[in-house]
This record gives sequence, structure tokens and C-alpha cells, in this order.
Amino acid sequence: MKLQTVSTMLMLAVACGATPSGSMTEPEPRPGSIGVSGAVADTLTTPTPLIFLGGGSTDQDDAMRRFLDAASGGDVSVIRASGSTGYNEYMTGLSRIHSAETFLLTTREAASNPVTNMLLAQSEALFIAGGDQWNYVQHWSGTPLDVTIRTLKDVKRAPYGGTSAGAMILGGRMFDASNGSVTSAEALANPFDPKVSLRAGLFGPPPILQPFLIDTHFSERDREGRLMVFLARSIQPEYAPKGIGIDEKTAFIIDSDGIGTVYGMGFVWVYLPDFSLGAPETLTAETPLTWNRGGRAVRVWKLGNGDRFDLNTFLPLDRPSGYYASVSNGVFSITADSD
Repeated sequence: MKLQTVSTMLMLAVACGATPSGSMTEPEPRPGSIGVSGAVADTLTTPTPLIFLGGGSTDQDDAMRRFLDAASGGDVSVIRASGSTGYNEYMTGLSRIHSAETFLLTTREAASNPVTNMLLAQSEALFIAGGDQWNYVQHWSGTPLDVTIRTLKDVKRAPYGGTSAGAMILGGRMFDASNGSVTSAEALANPFDPKVSLRAGLFGPPPILQPFLIDTHFSERDREGRLMVFLARSIQPEYAPKGIGIDEKTAFIIDSDGIGTVYGMGFVWVYLPDFSLGAPETLTAETPLTWNRGGRAVRVWKLGNGDRFDLNTFLPLDRPSGYYASVSNGVFSITADSD
């Protein structure tokens, strides 16, 4: 499907809402939709672009309100591959949006339905719920839904994002969980464990996120070590990866200037490998990872509520805590910057 096809579908969607004066018609079917809160008829507003990255567990009201307000009173769509309609009333209760509608898309056929994509193309904001990112890869990648989402964020400039697995798929690289999840201990012991399965992020990551690999439920599930492995495995001559770890009950909102702001009870951890010191010392199959470089292999910034970070320059704008992360023979260490 080409971009002009999605644009045509959006125009058709507006036309579908009009009926001759005095006529009585049945509601148009909305395939994929499992519920809507607010008005069903389409409205058209001018959204403000931004990216929402949530760490999972309870959503943060202030962060979600900023995301919804960026829809400028328009229609918000939630897509998911499992679960129910809990976001609909939550979203309409937080912000004066026109509607919130949830689409459950559990097959490639569902993600390819032209009417579903026409409805999604009308959105002024798109949110990807949590779940299993491997389902998103299997059911959504390379389908017309992929084109619709790219059009929404790149052409319509609608705010978009997600939480938990819905955030992890949005970086330049992603852990796809094709062989199940992986713990830090498993990944550090064998960086080439089949569970350490990585690929390009979905939906054409914007330049500001292209260098980043995103992990969620970060501190709560001790994912620091596996992020180090993901970064080590992602190093290519043309790709110098960086990491964003997001704690639960925490969100990171990135505006159109590339400035990220932290909301919530936990922290956002930005991992910046110092490639001038060299690549990992030991990165081979069946051998624990060593990426030490004098204990300074990776610069880490710990960002708390209200802290801002410039993703263009890779520098904090406030005064977060600074650390260095390293791995020796499969053991992860992080030390405070004493300079």
C-alpha cells in the first residue's frame, strides 16, 4: 500500500460519515474496534507532534494528559494485540479529546483490513498498549497498518507512542522476544543465547530515536545487564547504539525539538557507550560478556521526575546523577561518577 492510498482512505472516511438529510442508516461497521468512548463521528484537528515512551505498570496521569492534549481535541486510537478497552474511559477522563477507541488486531488479516486502516488514519494521536512485542512483529510489521502508522507520525505529524512492549518497539533497534523474554543473568552469561533476539524497530523510527534501543520495566526487573548485552550485540560499523531504560510508573515524552522530559515515580536511564575506548573486550558465544574499559565502558545518566535530556546532543539539560556502567566476566557493575 502506498502513502497516497492511505490519504485516499482518510478522505473516504470523512465522506462515510455523511448521509442524506432525513435518512436513517445503520452505524457503519468498525472492524477491529472493541469499543469507543466519546463521539463516533470523525473530527479533524491539528495535532502537535511528540513521542510517548512508557515504562509499564500504572500510567502517569500528567504524562498521559500531555500526550492526549497534543491531539488538540481530536480522536485518539489505541492499538493492541491482547487485552481490553481500559484506556478508553481513562483517556477521555483525562483530556478533552473527541474520542478514544481501542482496536484489537491479533492477525495480519486484521492489520490489513482497509476499513480498519481508514479509521486509524483519521486519528489525531496513536497509542500502542503493552503486551508481547513478538505479537506486534508477527501481526503488524509489513502490513498496511505499518504504512498507516508511518503516515500518521511522519505526514500527519500526530503524537504517538506506547507503554511497556508498545514502547520497546519504537527505537532504531529492538529486542523482539521471538524466543521468549531473557533475563540479565541469561544474557550476560551468553550474549548469543537464542533468546537475545534483536531486529530493527517497527514503523520506521524517526532520526531522533534511530540510535536508541528501548527497554522497559527497567529497574524493577533488573534489566540493566541485558541492556548492556543488547547494546554490545547491536554494534555495527555504521551503527553506534545507545540505550534508554524506563522504570515502571514512569514515562519519557520527547517533543518535536528532540527534548525528552521524565514524568513519574521512577527513573529514565540513558546508556551512552564510549566507543572511543573500544568495543567489548569479550563478545563471543557461550562466553560471559566482558565490556569494562577501565570501568567506563558506558556513560549512564539517571533522570528523575522533571529532568530533561537533549537527544540531539546526548546531554542532560538539568542536573541528573551520572554513572558509569561496565561488565566483567558476565557481572554487571554501575558506579557513581566521582569526577
